[in-house]
Amino acid sequence: MYILAVETSSRTGSVALLEDERVVREEPLGVDLRHSQDLLPCIDRVLGPRKGEVGLVAVGAGPGSYTGLRIGLTFVKVFCTETGVPVVPVSSLDVTARNVREFDRLCVVADARLRRVYAAVYGPDYRKLKGDLAAPPAEVAASLEPGTKVVGTGLRRYRDVFAGAAEIIEDQAMWTPQARYAGIIGRQVFEEQGGEDPAALEPRYLRRPQAEIKWEQLQSESGPK
Repeated sequence: MYILAVETSSRTGSVALLEDERVVREEPLGVDLRHSQDLLPCIDRVLGPRKGEVGLVAVGAGPGSYTGLRIGLTFVKVFCTETGVPVVPVSSLDVTARNVREFDRLCVVADARLRRVYAAVYGPDYRKLKGDLAAPPAEVAASLEPGTKVVGTGLRRYRDVFAGAAEIIEDQAMWTPQARYAGIIGRQVFEEQGGEDPAALEPRYLRRPQAEIKWEQLQSESGPK
């Protein structure tokens, strides 16, 4: 079965085509959330002549960038509705965890802004022990067991917070979720649970968008008209 995998939760997203668990082709999207410009051309290149052979779409549903998630999920909704191809949304933190091969405990952190990180903790075989959650980085770091490895884009801003509590994975190529792993996880979920209604797909934000919070603050400060 051919699987189209889309991961747009970070500022450097990617698209992949897999045949079962074998990666046929994978391409990165433009840096700094140019996903709206790059996504469709990238998907066309990755699928090539196999567009009509896709049997499953796996999509990173967050948590992560609000803009990136909206772009990726909007495409997937339209594609799956028009083609009837089943879809499986997967945690983007789970996707990032697959970058790491050997660990007893692994914590994935992504920058959630507003002095928060998105986080999840995994045991062997990627078994999720905690998360997905949004919390202050110091709180997450304090909760980690000794010997825990930490990976993810949240280290760009909060590396020093986690360095004193865990083992930092320094290779930044491993910090970003990769579409290929969204495809592998999606296939496993699909075999166990089936797909989801594309119309019901929603980003996993875990907290309200910053723009919405600022709007409420402005409304409160302006008072009644």
